[in-house]
Amino acid sequence: MNSIKRVLPRFFIIICLLTLLSIALQVQVTSHVSISNSEMAVSQITVDDTNHDQQITLEKGNILMIKLLANPGIGYGWQIIKNDADKLQPVGDSVLEPLEEEAPGATENQVFRFLAKDIGFTSVELQYLRPWESNVPPLKTYRLNVQIR
Repeated sequence: MNSIKRVLPRFFIIICLLTLLSIALQVQVTSHVSISNSEMAVSQITVDDTNHDQQITLEKGNILMIKLLANPGIGYGWQIIKNDADKLQPVGDSVLEPLEEEAPGATENQVFRFLAKDIGFTSVELQYLRPWESNVPPLKTYRLNVQIR
């Protein structure tokens, strides 16, 4: 009986160590699962104010990022006026990215993201305006012609 009392704690420790080793191996195996095609990193093409009225080409599945200067502090912002969502699907809402100088009311980049969904030709048009002002022409218009391969 005395020998069983000495062996039992060692046996318990061995079982615990084997269990921990088994869990560690399972975690390591599941962390090396291959990435599916839908999760692969996609290329991103960025355009800005300097690309107005130009044509760009991107591959199906790529992300088009349009960065346009805006001053939301005075109520102006860019709005999508024309876009074929079957070809260029918007990815979320636009976001504001501050420039290096983060002064209150300063100009920022308004960023739009689109996923190239289908092969073909399309165009995107955005207007810089105050959304509540009707019958007032936009201050600026931005057009981009896009060829998706």
